[in-house]
Amino acid sequence: MPVSPRDSESTTCRGPGCFNLVKQSPRGRRRYYCSDPCGTRYRRAAPSAGTDNNAFAEASLAELNRLTSQFDLGGGSPEHNLALIVECEKVWKDLKTAVVLQSRDSRMRMPEIAKLLHTSPTTLARSLDRAPDRRNRRLSPSPDPGVRVPEQSRPQRHPAPGPPRARRPQGGTGDMDGAAPGSGPAATLASALSHLHRRSNTTYRTLGLEVGVDPSYISRAISGERIPSWPVTRRLALALGADPEEILPLWRSARGYDTATGGTGGLQAALRGLRTAAASPDTDLLVERTRLTEEQITDAFTGRALPDWDTTSAIVTALNGEPELLRPLWISACAAALAHETGSTCTISAGAFG
Repeated sequence: MPVSPRDSESTTCRGPGCFNLVKQSPRGRRRYYCSDPCGTRYRRAAPSAGTDNNAFAEASLAELNRLTSQFDLGGGSPEHNLALIVECEKVWKDLKTAVVLQSRDSRMRMPEIAKLLHTSPTTLARSLDRAPDRRNRRLSPSPDPGVRVPEQSRPQRHPAPGPPRARRPQGGTGDMDGAAPGSGPAATLASALSHLHRRSNTTYRTLGLEVGVDPSYISRAISGERIPSWPVTRRLALALGADPEEILPLWRSARGYDTATGGTGGLQAALRGLRTAAASPDTDLLVERTRLTEEQITDAFTGRALPDWDTTSAIVTALNGEPELLRPLWISACAAALAHETGSTCTISAGAFG
């Protein structure tokens, strides 16, 4: 049964002297206080926040004025002006963030601020996620403005290089019997998301609000035009009522990453994910396609026994998957079963481990 991390997550209330636990809801924004009075006490205990926001706005405006004064409007140095435009846009975002924070300090409500800025409250709230980082960076001691400081390398978002997007698979998002669109791991992921979307009967707009991205991006992810990042894919799976652990192996394959993670549970999750991509065929249909027994198929999905490679390969093929892509995961599952002496069926030779 799919479980959101927030279903079981509890955090300590931030209210001064309050040690109550705040249980997170599976939907909506994260809660930090057990009650409104605790939230009020927390804000009153930090009177410097408004002062910091004022200083944030003043520093941003001063930097923007410094940059705009350097424009050469005579047309003699277009490269210089273009570079200044880029820097001004960065500082403008800081100034906008600072003014929004000041508005919040003056007790303006988010819908009112969003209306004045001609944006939605959801978009405005997401833009404030990194407000503390922007403020701290702007208020930290800065080097000589004439010295160019090299940018620090950004942390790697994924465990290994992968394609930023998938080519649109041939044949749309899957036919009526659940066959993966076109072929390949990216098409299988798209088919799983497409089937979950049809089963959920949820609009792109609703999914966009829950996942925190534009509805058009949801459409491209489900159709296979894009392979989203894992955080987006995970939130999308939860919004569609699926277990993210079953989608993770499909996502890793679509990205071109090694799937040999997760042990025995990872193999079961991958098989269940492929079953979702194949429109969830029942056991009788899989028995007919594989010539395996109902017990063999049931054990493979439930984990009562770890199937041998021939059985695994037959199930993957029946689910329109590519067996060789799951072989590293099957080997990892066998190694984990042997290490823990679970007693699961595992017929793998020593040479298969390399």
